[in-house]
Amino acid sequence: MVNHIIAVLCEGPHDIAFITRILKFNEFKSFQGTKLKDYPKPIDSFLKTEVLKTNVDDLNLVEIRQVLLPLSTLKKGSNYLLFYSLNGDSKKAERQRLLKDFYNFIPKENEISVLPEDTKLSVIYFFDADEKGVKTRIAEINEEINQTIGVSPFTDHLEIRTFNNLNLGAYIFSSSDGNGKLEDLVIPLMTDQNEGIFQAANSFLDSQFNESRKIKYDRDKSLIGLVGQLQLSGCSNVVHIEKTDYISIDNIKANDKCLEIASYFSKFI
Repeated sequence: MVNHIIAVLCEGPHDIAFITRILKFNEFKSFQGTKLKDYPKPIDSFLKTEVLKTNVDDLNLVEIRQVLLPLSTLKKGSNYLLFYSLNGDSKKAERQRLLKDFYNFIPKENEISVLPEDTKLSVIYFFDADEKGVKTRIAEINEEINQTIGVSPFTDHLEIRTFNNLNLGAYIFSSSDGNGKLEDLVIPLMTDQNEGIFQAANSFLDSQFNESRKIKYDRDKSLIGLVGQLQLSGCSNVVHIEKTDYISIDNIKANDKCLEIASYFSKFI
């Protein structure tokens, strides 16, 4: 049996909540409770090294912020998904470090391998298209990867490319025009079969929003948070996306974007 370890690099925890919700409906199981020593090599020692950096007595504030640990982990068979929340698309250095670490596990010519022969490694990037569009995002990812390991692998998202035995992938959240963000997928999915609730929540936001009181306002995030409070009071949007019944197995199976994401992971494993 081949162990396949996949690092999934996401902009934030909302992305991870959404992706893992889809994958849990596709037979992936949480691996959160597993001890680090029970992860396959060489990821067990890799994670232990990062954990040791959290000995805060010996770190300054800058070094603490550089500790990179998965926010969530899933497992299906011998496939292990490590989800990293990197707090926005600007965290280039952190993504490059993770990519370099995974790439360095793979032995080069005349090197002694620390990677077991029955182990595969992959790295997948998840970004919002925003107003830049899918093509621009892919160009940015190509540049970032090229600066790190010397290859520009992608012509589009949803591709899988292999470089020196490291599998690389990229998925860009977008709407039908090629722009957009995660919420453009999540809100229609949550609204399905819940139109009355969302209509009322939209009306409340429209009537009560006050520009002069705005501090940091994102209407889509506010909408998800407002409807989520009807089921999970005081919780964040991460929890609302992950646990509320607005997202069901039926509307995931009927949603093209959800099926696209699930299919993409299936091609990797």
